[in-house]
Amino acid sequence: MIGTIFLLFFSISSSSYTYASLTLCRPDQRDALLEFKSEFNDEGIQGAWTSFCVTSSPKRKSWENNTDCCYWDGITCDANSGVVIGVDLSSSCLHGHFKPDSSLFRLQYLRSLNLAYNDFNASSIPTRINELTGLQRLNLSYTSFSGEIPTEILHLTKLVSLDLSSIFMYSQTLSSPRKPFLSQLAQNLTNLRQLDLSHVNLSSEMPQMMISNLTSLRSIRLHGCNLFGRFPRLSPTIRSIDLSVNPHLESSLPEFNGRKIPSSIGNLSHLNILDFGYNNLAGEIPTALFNLTKLSSLSLASNHFTGTLPHNITSLSNLNIFHAASNSFFGTVPSTFFNIPCLESLDLGDNQFSGPLEIGNISSMSKLQSLVLSKNNLTGPIPTSISKLVNLVYLDLSYLNTRGPLDVGIFWHLKSLQQLTLSHINTTIARIDLNAVLSLPLKSLSILDLSGSHVSVENMRSSVSTLLSQLIYLFLSGCGITVFPEFISSLQYISMIDLSNNSIKGQVPAWLWRLPELHYAELSYNAINGFKEFPKDVSRTMMTDLFHNASAISSRGVANNHLTGKLPDVFLNDCNLRSLNVGSKHGAQQNQRHFPILVRILTRATPTSPPLQ
Repeated sequence: MIGTIFLLFFSISSSSYTYASLTLCRPDQRDALLEFKSEFNDEGIQGAWTSFCVTSSPKRKSWENNTDCCYWDGITCDANSGVVIGVDLSSSCLHGHFKPDSSLFRLQYLRSLNLAYNDFNASSIPTRINELTGLQRLNLSYTSFSGEIPTEILHLTKLVSLDLSSIFMYSQTLSSPRKPFLSQLAQNLTNLRQLDLSHVNLSSEMPQMMISNLTSLRSIRLHGCNLFGRFPRLSPTIRSIDLSVNPHLESSLPEFNGRKIPSSIGNLSHLNILDFGYNNLAGEIPTALFNLTKLSSLSLASNHFTGTLPHNITSLSNLNIFHAASNSFFGTVPSTFFNIPCLESLDLGDNQFSGPLEIGNISSMSKLQSLVLSKNNLTGPIPTSISKLVNLVYLDLSYLNTRGPLDVGIFWHLKSLQQLTLSHINTTIARIDLNAVLSLPLKSLSILDLSGSHVSVENMRSSVSTLLSQLIYLFLSGCGITVFPEFISSLQYISMIDLSNNSIKGQVPAWLWRLPELHYAELSYNAINGFKEFPKDVSRTMMTDLFHNASAISSRGVANNHLTGKLPDVFLNDCNLRSLNVGSKHGAQQNQRHFPILVRILTRATPTSPPLQ
């Protein structure tokens, strides 16, 4: 009997001990987290922040009193002491002012804090951030913090990763304090491996001692920071560099001759990401750059680079992205680009490349998804081997001079295409057969742009195959079209149509206004003389069906046509009509329901447009 009682007591004690060992969370840590949770709400997030907000399963939903905080979503605890060492509330719909004395600062054992993609409503970063002395990783990116970065953040000497990057479109962003912030950062945060201050207004030079002090630095991203001066010597161990959109940088690497890239860049043997886009760099690209065999992403876009691209580009066997658009490169496009096994995105648009486009023999399955060769001086037919790029999603061959008819059949096998841009193609006398384009089995195609190309609509069918019925954007501006393309009536998902700058005669067909998803129809600069049919019922229900069920037909441009007589009441009774610009002062003074020959109609204009008087 005594033995049974002892075993029962031992069993209960063991059970109690096991339960206690599973309960890690310290009460003071749990209370601090619950208080932090109450400081914000899920409502009020708007604009760009809504796309970051994961409302379906917010992390804080599991944060309940009388439960173990170490098992809450986004929380990591030390297995022995039960203190909270990690908080990850990224994309958690936090909205509101970040309190200077937030309870978060009671979690003094934190090693990792991630509050990215929340909306703190232009709050300042609290100076008490320096109380989290154990922080190794701090991510406050895309949080709408504003004002000066507190120098107290430089007391976090254990940081290995610091991300304060912000959204470029946001009017209130972070800026550096009056003192030379980058110099102080290099002196204090010597353990940094990753640094991202993109879109922080630093307005400073790059200190020469910055990289020499940060010997552990592997990734530096200072995109759009308003930097100037010379960039210091880089450590050979650096792996990722983004200095794009700093047009006042005199140089972006040491030993520059003016604004040229030096051959010494070849010493950065561990580099896998290099972005010099949108600066004012010039000169030729040193061949040493193409010896960086670990490069996966190289962007030189929107500079003043010139010269030819080497054909030994295949040495960059790990390259996924090569963007060199908007420069002055010339010569032929190296066909060796298409033999790089990992290449997924190639953009050489807006340069001075000339001669025929050669893709060569593609021996293995190409991974290329995006190809942009627009706005060059390329001539000759599109090579048939382009049909082997079966993973293409985006293709832009605008301004190509084919010097003959365009065989659209070469796109037959590109069944992953979502956007096809063949604008301003010079086919000499021949026209692009729109019927042939619409017969392509491109079931994923959502954007088709043939603007400025001569298009043939002879014997045009009245509908498209179900394979092309997913079109959302259609651009046929300046294509020499003389009649309304009837096939558009079968595009049930079409959102934007541009038929401007053609020679379309007659009346606007009634089916145009019945397209359920239409947002925008641009019909200006044609010979349109009226509306074939318009709804007679202008009740609110019909207006709702026309505008709101279609997610709002936001603009109908019919400027510079031959419209005469009375404007349909459906326009004039539209409560969403913001701007109505009649083509002359005389017409504007007439009765608003009667207009002269030239009429321009704009509905739902920009907020700066004056309301209709």
